[in-house]
Amino acid sequence: MAVITVADALRRAEDFERAVASFYSNVAVQAEKDGVRLLTGYMSRRRPRVPERLALLGRNRLAAISSTPLTYEPYGADCHCLDGMSPPVAGSAAEVLDMALNFNECLVRFYRQVIQQVADPAVVELFESLICLEQQDEIELMKIKALDYF
Repeated sequence: MAVITVADALRRAEDFERAVASFYSNVAVQAEKDGVRLLTGYMSRRRPRVPERLALLGRNRLAAISSTPLTYEPYGADCHCLDGMSPPVAGSAAEVLDMALNFNECLVRFYRQVIQQVADPAVVELFESLICLEQQDEIELMKIKALDYF
């Protein structure tokens, strides 16, 4: 059995963020509706959250928490959240926003599973801050959807 660490979980979350950005880029290129192209183009350029948070930690603190072992491999922020997702070429902005909310929820679920496995307050604080960022994104996405901008 391989040992999974906080560093592995963070790398997985970063990979997932890049995969989602790539998905949005593909939608932006293939979409038939201008509003969907505009929305997904914006979403594909969303700043990655994990590197942003890690930069705030500092090198020493990051090194200290990176090797923290996890009991089991968390799931959620992986290819399974992207399974069955094909670019909605003729889809609406509402469909794209629903997908985006699903992607955010995959990350939140993943981060919560990491928190459940560790006792180190620094690790818990890092992953809670990532959850807060994803929840803020969810609120923004719901506002965009409710206001029907696109």
